[in-house]
Amino acid sequence: MLFKKKSPDQPSVCIRCGDQLLYEGLLRDVPLKETVIIEKSIRFFDDPEPCFIHRNAVRVRLISEIQKELLEGSQESPGPLLLSYVDFENVTHCHLF
Repeated sequence: MLFKKKSPDQPSVCIRCGDQLLYEGLLRDVPLKETVIIEKSIRFFDDPEPCFIHRNAVRVRLISEIQKELLEGSQESPGPLLLSYVDFENVTHCHLF
């Protein structure tokens, strides 16, 4: 098959700072810090100026790490990976759905 079929079970996430909603949507679309993308691109590919392909590969890996962290930990409190990877300040609550 030429194109990969999209999975219907793509997780969504809700990220909050107290009562303020910072992000609600697909986990794969959560904004990541540019500095983290560059840092991980250098680590994974030795590429300080990542092209779209490297950028996307880094994003997929980081989102996978965040998802694993959310599934293994308390889904109400953000873990250290989510706090360091997402481009939001003062995240206090997070849950996957």
